[in-house]
Formats: sequence, C-alpha cells, structure tokens
Amino acid sequence: MSKRASQQIPLSPVDAAWLRMDSPSNAMVITTVLRFDAPLGEAAITETITKLLDHRRFRMRVVRQRRALTGAAWEPDPDFDLTSHVRRVRLPAPGDEAALASFVSARMSTPLDRTRPLWQIDIVDGVGPGAALIVRVHHAVGDGVALVRLLLGVSGASDAHKPAEVGVPRGPQVRGVRDLVERTKAQGETLARLLLLPTDASTPLRGALGVRKVAAFSKPFSLAAIKALARAQGGHVNDLLAAVVAGAVRAYLPEPKAMRALVPVFLRGGRGDGDDQGGADGGEGNHFGLAYLPLPVDRAARAERVRDVRAGMDAIKSQPDATVAFVVLGAMGLASPRLERFGIELFTKKATMLVTNVPGPTGRVQVAGEDVTSMVVWAPTSGSIGLGFSLLTYAGELRLGVSADAHLVPDPSALVGCFERELDAMTREAGLAGEPGEPGAADTQA
Repeated sequence: MSKRASQQIPLSPVDAAWLRMDSPSNAMVITTVLRFDAPLGEAAITETITKLLDHRRFRMRVVRQRRALTGAAWEPDPDFDLTSHVRRVRLPAPGDEAALASFVSARMSTPLDRTRPLWQIDIVDGVGPGAALIVRVHHAVGDGVALVRLLLGVSGASDAHKPAEVGVPRGPQVRGVRDLVERTKAQGETLARLLLLPTDASTPLRGALGVRKVAAFSKPFSLAAIKALARAQGGHVNDLLAAVVAGAVRAYLPEPKAMRALVPVFLRGGRGDGDDQGGADGGEGNHFGLAYLPLPVDRAARAERVRDVRAGMDAIKSQPDATVAFVVLGAMGLASPRLERFGIELFTKKATMLVTNVPGPTGRVQVAGEDVTSMVVWAPTSGSIGLGFSLLTYAGELRLGVSADAHLVPDPSALVGCFERELDAMTREAGLAGEPGEPGAADTQA
C-alpha cells in the first residue's frame, strides 16, 4: 500500500450522501456567524486557527477512491494553503446588521472549492465597534452537533458550557433473528409510508431554485422566557418554536396552506464509538436522520397550531422515521449519483422547508481571545427545498437564522419579522411578563 493510500479515510455512506447533495442551487454548507464586541487580534486568530487544524478533517480534501464503498475518501491535502481558507475583510459601511446579512448572503451563494479541504473563514472587521467570524463548513465534515462540540474544543470552554444531550436513541441492539425480522418489517412499512406521502402543497415558497441565496437573522430572545412560554403551552421548547414558525409562515403567505417541514433528528449512540468518524477527531461526521413534521399553517388559532405541532413532534419521537431516513441516506451514499439525485428530489418534494434547532454552548465562550457575544447559524437545504429556519441557543439566548432562495423569498427579513411578532404575541396571550425579545425577560421563571 502506498503512503498516500495509507493516509486515506473512506467517507462513510451518510457523509458521502451529503457531499453528493451539492448542487448549483443548494450548496451543502453550514454557515455560522460569531459576533464580538471588540476587534480580533492577529496573534489570537492564528492561535485559534492552529487549534482548528488539530482536527484532521480541516487539513483533508475529498478524493476519489475506487476501493472505498462510497468511491471517495478523505486524504491530507498535499498543497494545503491557509490563505485559501482564511481571509480578512472589512464590512462595507455602515457596518450594521443589514450590511452583515448582505455579506453573509454573498458568501452563502459562493460554493466551496471541492479540490481543497471543505471549509472557509472570513474575519470581518468593522461590524459595529467589533468584528465577526463567518465560518462555513461543508455538511460532509460534520453535523450541527459535531460543529458545536468542535467550537467548545477550540474555545477551551469548560464542561459546564456543554449543551444538554439531544435527539432520540438510535434503537436497542438487535437480539436474535425474530427481533431482526420485526425491526426490518417495521422499517419497511415506515419507508413505504414516507414514499407514499404526496408532494407538498403548492405555495410561493416552492418553485424553481436559482444560485443566489439570501440570509437574515433575528434579534436575541431570552431562552428562559421561551422555556416559560413552552411550559405555559404544555409542551417542549421544540414544539413551541415549530408552532411559532407555522404562525410566521401563515402571516407571510397571502393564502396560507398546511405544509410539511423537514426536521433533523439527532440519533444518539453513534458518535465517538471508535469508528472512522470519532475518537481523536472529536466525532465529526453526520449522525442524524430526517423526519417530516406537518405544519398547521392553515390553522387560524394559535392554540390549535401548538396542539397540532405537539402531536406531530410526539409522533416523530415514537416512530422510526428518523432512523429509516438515516439508513436511506446511507444507501444513497452508496448508490450511483443519478439514483441519489432522483431519491433526493423524491423526498424533498414532500416538504417546503427545513426547520432545525441546534443547542449551542450554555455559557459564553472565548474565541481568538475575545468573548463571543452572539451566534447565528444557517443550515443548508437540499434538493428542491429553498427555505430554511435555523434556531441556535447560546449563553441563555436564542436566535433565528433564515436562509432562502432569492427567487422564492427575496427578503427573508420579512419572515424573521413575522417570527418575532408571532413569538411576542404568543407571550402576551399567555399572560407572561415581558417579551422573549427583551434580554432577561421571565428569567425568574426558568
């Protein structure tokens, strides 16, 4: 075996599937913005990037490998050049939120160079009195949970800042032939049910996609206030936020219709267990499936929307949809590119948007020697889906990032505004003091 071959790590089937999902109209890149109240020093940035490069995927590119089941492998980039991945720029005047969103939109519309390691960082000066880091990482490198863990490692944060474990168990170990037969039958029935779902409702949020993407982000919301509101509604935070998304979309559309959202569901029990994606690399890779969540956008009453979303979320937890989707993704990573494209189109036509909620560090962390004052994330959408709602919690706050195809939603800040107003209205209806958008609101109810 040659030295080059010995350094190669085959892509897992699921990671290969995410790599193949790249298209001119939907790049599979996770975009994160870290904000700082002060400028970032060059020496501190260099130290942080050095820590990042300790994780081997950030020095590795994807190459073809016939011996690998997926036909692709990670290998060290022999021509690795940090200047191809990190650049320092100044935000155009006036350096406000709108200018930052415009800059993020332009970066989001630019694909990563597939001949190099699949990541890029912009150090952005002139963001108000401080700065920002715009971090773009391909989904084949890792999912949102993996990247949060990577951030914690790079920042040197204590275990106290680790987010709570999320997701559902991957499932108990198969015990015996009968158990295997029963589980295979149940998963087969689930797959058939998913395949038979009709194409999602026709609305202005669905249509032909272009290459230009646009991004927007919300004001910060108090996580304590959101938890208090979720308790008042008799559900969980995820139920509440999905119901708020449904209400926001209802307010945005001229003719609201019921529709579906794709919801990522993290599968516990598959990370850091000694496979090629765990161990010293901090558990990269993807360990989640996808499930369809019915969004009652057509329901006029908020209480009914909350009730229906809660029932939909409970169904996702009790059914093997996410596990089956994970298996299907793995199969797509082993299939021919043409067959995978057909499968992605088939599955994504059954939903209108992606809705994801990623738990970030519970306390403030430092990056490049400065406190990260806020974080926003935008998860990529795939296939025919052109709209994504990405929620991220960080240090007691929650922010929403909306990404959209410019043909479908030219101004996603309108959807962000609908979300903010819907959450404020639900808070008032529940009779809670303060509003979620007010820092510290309802902290005493946490």
